[in-house]
Amino acid sequence: MTHDYPVALAVEDFVPTFLALAGFWLLAGLGPHVWWGRAGAVLIGAGGVAKSVWKLLVAGFDVDLPWLEASLFPLMAAGAALLVRTLAGALRGGRPVPWWPFALAYAAAVAGCVAVGSLRPMFFLATTGVTALSVLGAILAGRRRAWGAIALFALSFALVTALVPLRSHPEHETLTVQWIEQSTNTAAQLALLVAAWLTVRAASSKEQP
Repeated sequence: MTHDYPVALAVEDFVPTFLALAGFWLLAGLGPHVWWGRAGAVLIGAGGVAKSVWKLLVAGFDVDLPWLEASLFPLMAAGAALLVRTLAGALRGGRPVPWWPFALAYAAAVAGCVAVGSLRPMFFLATTGVTALSVLGAILAGRRRAWGAIALFALSFALVTALVPLRSHPEHETLTVQWIEQSTNTAAQLALLVAAWLTVRAASSKEQP
């Protein structure tokens, strides 16, 4: 990221982070291991906050702390693992899900990062985990006939997928593309939050006598 990155854009980057945190926090209440799931939501949020703080420091103070940027995917991967376990338990009717496969996957990602000398394995685990969260959320919404939530989970996933070509765009460093990218991400996380709320509301309605 260039050092002429505007402060307004850096501040806006916090918006999708907190939208996602709220959405994942809501989803964590659907299954067993609720507080583990919510710890996962906080870890995902912490990764996003770290990246946003890095952007703000660069934009506003010309201070570059690479470790803040680099913490995004390790925190996101750890948080996604905890939350996927929770939602998987919800799909099993509240029965607990073993923790060790998730710990093993994370350890393998750490080992892979050391072996290749980059965060690419952790990036792969994080993106796989977050994708799984949308899929699991949509399945849980379907079980509760929350059709609007399914559509919004799908929209959120489509918008996140659209970020890939934007990030590889030849004019990615221009302000126009940067604003389009962040606006797309904000819309994706807003769709996720509303989808999570609709799913939780449907679950609460189903449990009422």
